[in-house]
Parts: sequence; structure tokens; C-alpha cells
Amino acid sequence: MQFQARLVTWNEIVDWCLKLRSHIVGSYHPDAIIGLSRGGLVPARLLSDYLWIKDLFSVKTEHWGITASKDGEAKITADPSLPIRGKNVLIVDDITDTGSSMKLAVDTIKKFQPASLKTSTMLHIEHSTYVPDYFATSVSAMEWTWFIFPWNIYEDVLNLTGKILHAPMHVRDLSDALKENFGLDINQRYLGELLQNFAKSGKVVSSGGMWGMPQGK
Repeated sequence: MQFQARLVTWNEIVDWCLKLRSHIVGSYHPDAIIGLSRGGLVPARLLSDYLWIKDLFSVKTEHWGITASKDGEAKITADPSLPIRGKNVLIVDDITDTGSSMKLAVDTIKKFQPASLKTSTMLHIEHSTYVPDYFATSVSAMEWTWFIFPWNIYEDVLNLTGKILHAPMHVRDLSDALKENFGLDINQRYLGELLQNFAKSGKVVSSGGMWGMPQGK
């Protein structure tokens, strides 16, 4: 197996964000939420609803490139007019894995002079160099998994498919290969729907019920 991957459901997202809410309420009273783009955008929007907070902003962090591959050093871009001076701020991301993105985000956002700053993630990998103030679930480093969130399915499934689709395969065989190589248990019918949509975008090709990568890919 190359590495472990699994699909995350929307119900899990909601459960984790509600758990985060229960940790935050009573211990911190943020005036504004900053979601780290891209992974933290949806959790940040949910928490802004669950915590009754209208001031919702985002900053862009980049660390992971192609699925499960680090894209060099963590980088961040922030609006120079981010209006959080004197406010209690909660930073939200989907996961702390290496911790680099969250640490960089904290160091950058502090320059905007918030009154206080707390961090939160749905998932926290125990080998992370940064431990958020709040997290819903802790994952042992020994159980490291590439979590495929609902907002990242096309990107991740396509990238994983590209790692093993060296010759045309039937959807059944591709499903088996994804499970063998990544532990990814994905319904064949759903995988077929994804492949059809990938094909419409020119990302894969189909011939005689077999799926392959376009020439030159």
C-alpha cells in the first residue's frame, strides 16, 4: 500500500464542527473568524453559523500540492486591510498535519493586531509541530491517513487514479486497485460517475468500458 486514504462524509464534517463549537463556547468569545483557504473555508462558514459570528474572513495558505505531496515551504497571502484590529479572532482550518500552515497563519495574522487569537481544526494529527487550541478529533501519527474531504473529492480521486492507471482499466478493477494501493473504499457506481465527469473535463478517456489517462498525461 502506498498510503492510506479515505472519504470523509458531510455528516462527519457537521459532527466535528459541532464538537468544536462545544469546546469553544464558554471558553472563548471570538468577534471574527478567519478560515484558511482552501481547506478551512467550509468549516469556518459552519462555525460562523454555530457561533453566531457574522465577521468571516479568509486568508490563503499553500503547503500541499498534488494529493498527499508537500508543495515546498508553507506560504500565506492575506488582505493587507484585514479588519481584525482589537478583535478576538478564531482561525479555522480542516486539519493540522505538519503544522506549518497554521503556524505561519498565526504569525501573519498577529501582525494585524487582534486583541486575542485562538486556533481550531476539525482534525489534529499528533505528529504536527503545531497543536491548535481547539480540535474535534486527534489522529495518531501511526494512523496517518489522507482525508478526502467532500470539497476535495474530484482533485484527490483524480490524482490517486493517475498514480495507478498506467494502462486502461475497467471501473471494477480500478476500484480494487484504489483499495489495494490506498485503502480507499469507494463504491463502483460512484467511482463510475466520477470518471464520467472527469472524462467530460478531458482528465480521463473511455473506450469500450475501459478507462485510461489521456495521452501525454
